[in-house]
Amino acid sequence: MRRRLPTAEIVAVDFSPRSIVWAQRLERATDGVRPITFRVGDLTDRKIADVVGGDFDLITCHGVLSYLPKPSVVLENLASCLRAGGALYLGVNGEAHPATRLRPWLASFGLAVDELRKERRLRELLGLWDALNDDGSGELATMSSSYLGGDVCGPHFNNWSLAQWRAEVNHSGWEVAGTDVLPMALHLAAERKNERVLYPAGVGELAARLDQARPAGFHRILLRRAPAGALELTNAGEGARPLHWTGLYTVRFSQSGARRTVKAVFNCAAFHVRFEHELTASQTLALRAFMAAGVAPDGWTKQWNRTSEGRRLLWLWAGLGVVAVGDAAGAGVRG
Repeated sequence: MRRRLPTAEIVAVDFSPRSIVWAQRLERATDGVRPITFRVGDLTDRKIADVVGGDFDLITCHGVLSYLPKPSVVLENLASCLRAGGALYLGVNGEAHPATRLRPWLASFGLAVDELRKERRLRELLGLWDALNDDGSGELATMSSSYLGGDVCGPHFNNWSLAQWRAEVNHSGWEVAGTDVLPMALHLAAERKNERVLYPAGVGELAARLDQARPAGFHRILLRRAPAGALELTNAGEGARPLHWTGLYTVRFSQSGARRTVKAVFNCAAFHVRFEHELTASQTLALRAFMAAGVAPDGWTKQWNRTSEGRRLLWLWAGLGVVAVGDAAGAGVRG
């Protein structure tokens, strides 16, 4: 993050003092960067904001909430550290995480899985598991002891579907603003003209429905402070939550021949998604103005709401991460 955001104020938090010491050593070995503030803190502590500060634009929490009995407590605590309009990134285990099936299987051999104990016996069983599950995901039997102690053996695992995670974050006043797999999954559906059966579901519901059809082993989720469904495009009327250009896509325009339309080719390197749409001249001008401003001008959505096809197109762009619904204060979900 420091390399990507060289001038940002970054606060790094860990429950383990030893981990913080190691991080500080690594920082001292790196020359010419703005220092990072390190704090030892417990995310389940209601007073965590007193330790780490508040008013952050972005909070990232990767590989933590999958192992806590009450993620909602942390979600509520992190909300107190975020500025209005800020975002929270979560990296959490999915329903298809290997441990979901693996842990009951190991337990059937009489192996305790609440902590890493009989490592030799564990690796013998994992060798059999690897032989029977040669899916290219890696050899579990050769993984480090720290990995086995964290992602195979442990007292608590939340290997949840996206629908379960969405219900958990909704309960704490968050809503799903995007996931890493949603654009690709929706793009695959759109290529075969199957996306229409999902219309007009909002981003959070879209992500949950597609994950149910093709469960992920890990979720990378962007959250915003909002009631369930509040970030859905269909609820964003004029003067309410504004639309924002996410900046995740580049767009190339070219004349489309005798039909007097313009072909717009959208490309996102981060999601490996590329698609094109035929636009009218007025739609093209509106889209160019939107891209330049970053925020949709007043009345901008009228250009698309005139027809059912235009409404579906704008909805599709929201699901693909081209546009996003911001908050009433004007802060959008930026890539």
